[in-house]
Amino acid sequence: MALMKTLSPRQRERLDDVDLELLRILQSNGRITNADLARRVGLSPPSVLQRVRKLEESGLVSRYAAILCAERLGYNLQVVAMISLALHQEKPIEGFRKAVLEIPEVLQCLHVSGDFDYLLKIVIRDMAEYEKLVTERLSAIPGVGKIQSSFVLAVTKDTTSLPL
Repeated sequence: MALMKTLSPRQRERLDDVDLELLRILQSNGRITNADLARRVGLSPPSVLQRVRKLEESGLVSRYAAILCAERLGYNLQVVAMISLALHQEKPIEGFRKAVLEIPEVLQCLHVSGDFDYLLKIVIRDMAEYEKLVTERLSAIPGVGKIQSSFVLAVTKDTTSLPL
């Protein structure tokens, strides 16, 4: 895939209704065949393939993925960990970012403003594994000052689709 680029206002204007519909469909079903996609938008398969390639090359479609069921795979606990760093200097921040990239249970790492520096979305099998993750991995990252955890009780909405 092409590197993500920011579209200029002129490039954004070039997205017509068909492009937007293609993006909507691909968001909900990245495995749709080109023939089915073409039928849904009312164009020929070669024309649709060309449009999709342009959307990919522009960085509007950055990747395709299968979304797995965490619970069916044994990841029964979701956690939002709020992290404060002790030092707000370049080296500790970069060290934290690199360390988090190496922890597969961390699905998302957001650098945020407010009382905490980072929010981590974590999936884990159970509380014992989470305790081990906190004590052996997260707390061991140089510069971590405080970790506060919130445990997800229920998920009301979970989407990867952007509002187009």
